Amino acid sequence: MDILKLIQSLQDLMYELVVWALLLPKTLLRAIFRPDLIVAYVNREWKKPPEEQFDDYLPPVVFFIITAVLPITAITVMNSTSSTFTPSVTEEELFFSALIALITLIIYLAWIEWLNKRPLKRSGLKRLFYIQCYLVSSSQLIYSLLLLFSLNLLGLLPVAILGMVILILYESFAFVDELKVGWWQGLWYAALPYLTFFILSALAGLVMILLFHLTPSDFIGV
Repeated sequence: MDILKLIQSLQDLMYELVVWALLLPKTLLRAIFRPDLIVAYVNREWKKPPEEQFDDYLPPVVFFIITAVLPITAITVMNSTSSTFTPSVTEEELFFSALIALITLIIYLAWIEWLNKRPLKRSGLKRLFYIQCYLVSSSQLIYSLLLLFSLNLLGLLPVAILGMVILILYESFAFVDELKVGWWQGLWYAALPYLTFFILSALAGLVMILLFHLTPSDFIGV
C-alpha cells in the first residue's frame, strides 16, 4: 500500500468531514424552516456543472444519511439495548434504517413522475431524487426527535400521525414546484398516497374480518 496515497485519502476525508460539520447547521435551518427554498436551491444547482453543484449547502445524499438514517438508527439501537445507547451500529441496522426512509422517498418519487406523465428514466429522476432527499430527511429528523422526546408522553400512534402530517406538509412543496399548482392542491397530492394506503388497509382488514366470521361455524357439518 502506498503510504502517500493513504495519507492523501485521510486528508481528503478529514477535510470533507470538517466541511460537512460546518455546512450542516445552515443546511438544517434551510431545509427544515424553508422547504420551498431548498426545492428552488436544487433546481438552481441542477443547471450548474456537476463539479460546481451543492457548494453552498450539504449535498442531498449526505444530508439524507446524516439526518434521516443515522438518527433513526440510533433510536433503533437504543430500543434494542433497553434504552442503553451504544455507538456500535451494525451494517444491517444502518441498511434497515435507510430502507425505511427510502421507501417513502421512492413512493413520492414515482407518484410525482406519474402525475407529470413522465416515463421513469434514470436521467430524469436524479434532480427530483435530490429534492426528495432534502424533504424526506427534514421530516424524518423531526419524527425521530418526536420519537425520542415525546413517545412516552404522547404514545406511539399520536407520534406516528404527527410524523405523517409533517411528511405531507414537507412533500407538498415538491408537488407545488413540480406540478405548478397551489399549496392546497399540492397538499392534497402529497396526502393521497397515505389516504390510499389507509383505504386499502381498511378494505384488507374488512376482508379478513369477513373471512374470519365465515369460519369455522359455516363449515361445521359439511
